[in-house]
Amino acid sequence: MNKTRALFIFLVIGAVLLMTGGIAAQEQKVQKKHKEAPAEAILGPWALQIDAGDEFYYLLLTLHKVEGHLAGTLSEVNGWFTDVPLTDRTWDGTTLKFKVVTVTPPDGAERPWFAEMKLIDNAWVGTISLPDLGVAVPVTGTRKQKVP
Repeated sequence: MNKTRALFIFLVIGAVLLMTGGIAAQEQKVQKKHKEAPAEAILGPWALQIDAGDEFYYLLLTLHKVEGHLAGTLSEVNGWFTDVPLTDRTWDGTTLKFKVVTVTPPDGAERPWFAEMKLIDNAWVGTISLPDLGVAVPVTGTRKQKVP
């Protein structure tokens, strides 16, 4: 009886290891399919669009390197704010995160904005949140062509 029970436990553990090994291998295949982009791939100007429900806001995100580190600025295209420096920047090859502190509609008070955007097919998709207002809105972006 003890040998039968030990064999059963051994078979169950073996089956679990085989299943989890297969899942891990599949996950690695999916990760390899999605290429991570170096920081150089995201440098330059990006046109962002915020969908605030009944209104759209248009921003210019400019990414560059300063002393080898990712840096950038954010501007609102109608002049509400200009060249606000990005802080708390991170780029892991697929997701860009940053913070800006700038004036915010509707009252023009300075508030922190937090952005988290994924680069998918050379376009940004993500959210910008303003915790002080309890707001998180979708943002999309495309590379802005440089004017010669």
